[in-house]
Amino acid sequence: MDTDFGLECNPLLPPGWTFELRLSRNAQGEFSGAGLVRREGQAMCHLTLPGLRHNRAQALAAVKNRVEAWLAEWQSRAALQPALAL
Repeated sequence: MDTDFGLECNPLLPPGWTFELRLSRNAQGEFSGAGLVRREGQAMCHLTLPGLRHNRAQALAAVKNRVEAWLAEWQSRAALQPALAL
């Protein structure tokens, strides 16, 4: 998957985690995308990101928030299951 984001996105990730994004725009000018969060190269979460925004910077900011929210939830569950810990 090609990474397509700039400073507007760059989600805060722990060491060893990466995020890849494929962003596209439909005929109405609305962005959507598909993202992949990896931990040490292993796919952890596939994100479908429909109807983000008409503005690319706003779309990327929405993606950043979504990825960081997913990671926060994952970390909270991992704290309850030490085998998942970072």
